[in-house]
Amino acid sequence: MNKQRREIIVREIEYWKRSRLLPEQYCDYLLALYTEGEYEKRPSDILRARQRGMIRFLLVAFICLLLPASALVIYFTELSFVLQMPLLFLFFFICIIAAWMWKRQGNIVHIPIISGAFIFLIASIEVGEYYFPKQKAVTASIVFINCLLWIFVGKRFRFLYLFISGVIGIGVLVVFLLF
Repeated sequence: MNKQRREIIVREIEYWKRSRLLPEQYCDYLLALYTEGEYEKRPSDILRARQRGMIRFLLVAFICLLLPASALVIYFTELSFVLQMPLLFLFFFICIIAAWMWKRQGNIVHIPIISGAFIFLIASIEVGEYYFPKQKAVTASIVFINCLLWIFVGKRFRFLYLFISGVIGIGVLVVFLLF
């Protein structure tokens, strides 16, 4: 293949990579193929990849901090119930959006799912305690429903940890109610 034709193909593949018409790994493979291994990433590509990695790290760290923030909102602040619940549901909504955004990203999707499940559990128990204070049966039924939800979601989306958590939660609840 002549040099001019190869340059045209390389520029086209670079355009595909910038505009995300093809996944980055495919473009890198094609660039290495057409340049016979002599293609080097530009500093701007490396910088962009580092920025994306840093942004992803900060988002994961933020989502990991939502669970302790939820416990802080519920147990260590003087906020009224009317202010606590929208905050908890905002945290839960953020986890759902992050899980939806990262659904194709492999292991990173599990962090918002776990945080969202625990935030939803905390919020639903708090709602039950607010409307039915000191009612052990209501709290137990809320925990049971949450565990059933975890089992369903774990089976539906093949999240073994969620399925096992639901089963263990129901087991602990049964032991707690029996003794």
